[in-house]
Order: sequence, then structure tokens, then C-alpha cells
Amino acid sequence: MLSDLQLNSILQDFDIAYWKINLFSKEISWSDHFSNLVGDPKIEEDRFEFFINHILHPDYRYDFRIHFEKLIADDETFKFEIKLKLGNGKYRWFECKNLKSKDNSFRETAVLLFVNIHQTKRDQYTIEENFFYYRETAEMTSTGGWYVDTINKNIYWDDVTKKILDCPRDFQPAYEKRESFYAEEHHNRMKSAFDKCENFGIPFKLELKMISFQNREYWVRLTGKPVYDDDQQVIGIRGVLQNIDENKNNELNLQNSLDIIASQNSRLFNFAHIVSHHLRSHSSNLSLIVELLREAKTDRDKLDLLANVDDVAGNLDSAISRLNNIVSVQSSLKKKRVKIKFEEALEIVLASISSLINRENAKIVAEFQDLKEISYIPEYLESILLNLITNAIRYKQPGRKPVIFIQTYIENEKEFLEISDNGMGIDLDEYGDKMFGMYRTFHHTSQEAKGIGLFITKNQVEALGGAISVSSTLDIGTTFKIKF
Repeated sequence: MLSDLQLNSILQDFDIAYWKINLFSKEISWSDHFSNLVGDPKIEEDRFEFFINHILHPDYRYDFRIHFEKLIADDETFKFEIKLKLGNGKYRWFECKNLKSKDNSFRETAVLLFVNIHQTKRDQYTIEENFFYYRETAEMTSTGGWYVDTINKNIYWDDVTKKILDCPRDFQPAYEKRESFYAEEHHNRMKSAFDKCENFGIPFKLELKMISFQNREYWVRLTGKPVYDDDQQVIGIRGVLQNIDENKNNELNLQNSLDIIASQNSRLFNFAHIVSHHLRSHSSNLSLIVELLREAKTDRDKLDLLANVDDVAGNLDSAISRLNNIVSVQSSLKKKRVKIKFEEALEIVLASISSLINRENAKIVAEFQDLKEISYIPEYLESILLNLITNAIRYKQPGRKPVIFIQTYIENEKEFLEISDNGMGIDLDEYGDKMFGMYRTFHHTSQEAKGIGLFITKNQVEALGGAISVSSTLDIGTTFKIKF
């Protein structure tokens, strides 16, 4: 059997002190290590009462008495966490428990152990505190954590992630259905990012749309990093998910506003440029003719010059009329949008240019099954159709019957109109950045072309928040695509 000296030496190595208690006399003896821990105090009263009054933290005095009395009376086992004041005056955590006997025979002595758990307790508090701050931060920033086990094909979400996705706390997402939580237009981006992270260890940070349990779409920032095993093989992906819907929508609205302002400024600058240069040429011509009239010597010369005045006046009036059409684009914005059927708008346009269609033997094919109507300003839609159809006919390929194909459809919840032709095509490498400028023409076969139609069309489309783009191949044809 170990002596007290040997037992004290062994327990001291593990920072464990002990009491030996005589169950009959209630006399208590402290191990040397316990005495050293509490500062080798000079005790002038009952050792137990000294311990209660000067060493044990007040919060634990009542409960310790109860446990101790049960130990003395019934040798009842107990384990209790307490704070003791050490020799340096500071309190430290200990686990107090009695040492069990290997047999149930009659015993005269009980052993009470004091195990130092202060560091463990501090670590526990630190973990709990850090977890508290993590949870609070996660809640305040709508940021949740997630983990994908790429080996066993499992997905784990924390409570904040589940809250963001409006799903129950006991919900377990299925690995094979992970794409269903993302908006369809972002499936490829999501899948590509996860595949590259799993196969090549490439981290990612994406902004994309997710779909909640309530079929609510919202923007999130998804960040993922690979998790490696000891052999540096990717075994999982962990990351965070943050709800950025409000900020993203504000950002998109702001960007849209900036784009509209930039577009309006560009149109305003272009308009000012046209006014200052184009009208100036007419006014200069008129001034020159007036000067020549003053210097004319014969009536014949004056009559010839007056004929020129008539031409200049006509050109000036035509220019002002076209500029007025451009200005009317902005004034038309005050009109309300109404539901208008594409088929009805096309009928109005075709009726107005029936003579041009018949003269050029043009064929118009229209398909509006996927998108039959739109909320728009009728005059704008008719003007857009008119300009694009007449351009397609005017710039037909010589010797080829002009065919114009018109279709509408919905893609990624956006509405589109496409008008394609089999005409001469446009060299986009040379004219791509000039396509929608004012007084821009790209072929010289049509004397009717004024270079104003596409400029007006672009202004009309963008004024209502849309966009127009073009694709073309020389001698094959051109397609204009309008996103409403």
C-alpha cells in the first residue's frame, strides 16, 4: 500500500490535493500539496470551519456543508465544482470528489480529492464566450456556416443558415438536391465553383441567388474553402453564407440609376453635338446665300440664289422635324404603360408600310406564342417595329427576296424581342461602336436612309429601362435583340 508521502507525491504531479477524514472523530488532515496551495495558513480554529470561512468561496459554502455532512453520516459519494482561495489571494476552480473504496466493507477513513480544473474551466468559458459572440455576430450580419462532406456526400448547415433559408432546425439537406436551393440561372456558376474546389482545392466567393423553403428568392454571398486530410486530399468544403439581399438590390438599383443617368447624359451630349453641328451647317449655308444675294448684280443671279434658299430651308425644316422626333421620346415618357399585344402592334406597322412590303416582295414571319403581350408605351413599340422592319427591307441583299423573322420570348424572367433578316449585314468590326449614332448609315444603296432610325430606337428602348444589341454577318443577315 502507498504511504501518505508517496500518494501525495504522485497526486501533486497531477495538481491534485486531498483530505483524509476520520469518519468517527471527524478529524481532517490536509495533504502537503493542499496546504501549499492555500498558503500554509496558521489555523487556530476547527480546520473544517477555517476552510469554510477563509478558503471556500462564499457561493459554495452551504452546498459544501450539505455534501460533507452526508459523506460523514452515510459515506455518500459526491462530485462538486467549487472555487478555492489560494495562497496568492486569487480564487481558482477545483473539482471536489470523494475517493471511492474498492469494496463496500466498513471504513474508518474517507478521502476527499481536490482536482485543479481552473484551466479547463477557463477554456470552457472562453469557448462559450467565443460561441456567444459568434452566434450574436452571425445573427446580426445574417451569416451562417455550412460544411459539405465530399467523401460521404453529406451537407451540414448551422442554425443561422437554416434560418436564412427559412427551413426547420431539424432539417437535413440532401446532397443530391443541393442545386434546388439555388436560382436556376446560377446553377452552372454554383456547380462549377464547388467542382473546382473539390477537385483542385480552389476556394471561391460568389454572389448569387438562392431559393428558400418559402420559394423566396434572395441574394447571398457564398464563400467556400477546401478541407484537407493528412494526405492533403480534399475531403470536404466549408464556408459561410451571408444574406446580402437588401444591399444587393440597393446596389443593383443604384447601378441601374447610374446607367440610366449615364445613358441620358450620353444622349444629351449626342443631341447637343447634333444641334450645334448639323443645324450650324444649315444656318451657315443660309447666311452664305443671304450674303451672295446682297452682292448679286443681276436679277438672274438673284433668282438662282433664291432657289438655293428654298433647298436650304427645306433641309433645315427636315432636320428640325427629326430633332423634334428625338425630343418627343423624352416627353412620351409621361405616358402610362398599357398592355399591348405584339400581334396588334405589328398589324398597325405592316399596314402603314404595306406599299414598301409589296414593292420589295418582302416576307414577314412572326412568332409570339412564348410572349404574346407586354406592358409598354404603344407608340414606342410601334416605332421600334417600324424602324427595324423598314431597315431590314431597305438593306436587303441584292437578288435575294427579303425575309424578316420576328419573335418574342422570356429568358431568365426577362422579356425579349428579336428581329432577324437575311439582308446585307453590317461589318460590326468597323461600325459596331457607331451602330446607334445619329445620322449614321452603313450602306449607300438606299437613298431613303437618313441615319436617324436606330438612334431613335435605342433612345426609346433605353428610356424605358431596356437594352438593345445587334449581331450581324456580312451578306448573311442581321439580328436586333431587345431586352425590355
